[in-house]
Amino acid sequence: MARQWAEAPGFDEYVIARGSDLLRTAWLLTGDERGAEGLARATLDAAYPQWSQLVARGAGSYDAELRRALVTTYLHRSRRRRPDALPTSSRTPRPPTGSGLRSADVWHALDELPRQQRVVVALAVLDGLGDTQVAQALDAATGDVRRLREHAVSALAHRLHVREDRVADLLDALVPADPPVDALLARPPRRATSWRAVRDWVALLAGLAVVAVVVGLVGPRGGGGDVIPSPPPQTLEPLSCRTNAPPPSPPAASAVPLHTRYVAVLVCAQTDEGSVWENSLPPDEPVTAPQALDALVLDPRGAPGPCPALPEGPAFRVLLRSADGSLTTWANEGLACNGWPALAHYYWALAEQGAGPAVEADGFLGCPSTLGTPSAPRGRAPSAPTTSAVAGLAKGTVLASATACLHPAVQLQAATPPSFRAVRGAVLGAPALAQLNADLAASGSRRGPRLACAGGPWTYALRARTSSGRVVELTSGCAREFAVDGHARDTWPVSRETTSMLRALLVAN
Repeated sequence: MARQWAEAPGFDEYVIARGSDLLRTAWLLTGDERGAEGLARATLDAAYPQWSQLVARGAGSYDAELRRALVTTYLHRSRRRRPDALPTSSRTPRPPTGSGLRSADVWHALDELPRQQRVVVALAVLDGLGDTQVAQALDAATGDVRRLREHAVSALAHRLHVREDRVADLLDALVPADPPVDALLARPPRRATSWRAVRDWVALLAGLAVVAVVVGLVGPRGGGGDVIPSPPPQTLEPLSCRTNAPPPSPPAASAVPLHTRYVAVLVCAQTDEGSVWENSLPPDEPVTAPQALDALVLDPRGAPGPCPALPEGPAFRVLLRSADGSLTTWANEGLACNGWPALAHYYWALAEQGAGPAVEADGFLGCPSTLGTPSAPRGRAPSAPTTSAVAGLAKGTVLASATACLHPAVQLQAATPPSFRAVRGAVLGAPALAQLNADLAASGSRRGPRLACAGGPWTYALRARTSSGRVVELTSGCAREFAVDGHARDTWPVSRETTSMLRALLVAN
């Protein structure tokens, strides 16, 4: 929207054009008209004194900066007052069109979300922003935002008993389509802002004077040496396909893990006539997780190994950033099999870095990364076993909570690049837990042959907490038998009902 301005807009012009969108986002965050106007008003009041500097940054910065300020203000206020403390009487009374649900039901489901998940829902689902834009507003990693969005939408759909693709319609109908912006046009008084600026300048000058006096007193006692200030810490710009990178160089084969040399890897499309396809490449998001970096296959051309019959011709570049900020560029035509396996594993790693081992405070167990587990397809970096002894899963174990996850398995195709699919997770409800516990009542894990169904189009992962508090991870390529905590010779077979339940929950959606 900001690109439509032929010249830098004035403050009132921008509020008239975009204030209603800011109000809709604030309405979904706060839950009522008064709270939305107060949140939007506070955001604009803070932006008004710096409006000239903001517009000087160019088109595209208005929405992003105000969005970030809105989110920061909301999260700061929410620490002092939970959103569910807002009065429901002032909320919009109309029910979502055609849903059969009362608006109070949807508001209640939103109020049960943690603060960050509510922000992600407002920006990603209601406003339609991408995960990268939401991550910039939250100062968070894109993978974390993707995981929060998927979990929040799944939780709302579960609480409202609707399909996940209906959540966006419910939220859109919950807030006014075009709220008036009259209350946002009143400018804040300049006197308070000017006095605050004068006070800040006085404090800054006084601080500089004190520093000058201290340096003057300490300097001569140090043997006449000058006081050399330490250089400020280096701030690296986010790695992007628009980053100025050096010309491509041939990759060098090395047995050293990739994450010991680089901290981020990004694949960028080449759009000239020499490109072998016109489809999109991965999103402009670097792989930064150490284990995901090690999973990339970046062997030079001529390396041993089978290569499928894939198209020839340049298609993309690989940007690699070192810890000191220096960049290296590899061209795909310099990689084994013309670089297509590198692209496939990049998609793979991009999905996997969104999965993390952390267990959140709200009970969501999270999706564990399957990099290096026995059920993962070949080519991934090995990971150390969690324990030296196999604990197993005893018969009669009771699971108190569990999360089911579906990890994509990249498959090379001859005509097109692989498609990107993020790791998908869903919290198991009471019926699904009962099904798992019924299987555990019948049999536990067994020691014996290695996991038979290690490969498949997907990797299923279950992270569960037992009634005794133990967290166990189960992985499989077919959802018929699972490796317990990454041990390929300690497997737990499940019933057909459990297999069908997991496939219906994760694959069908």
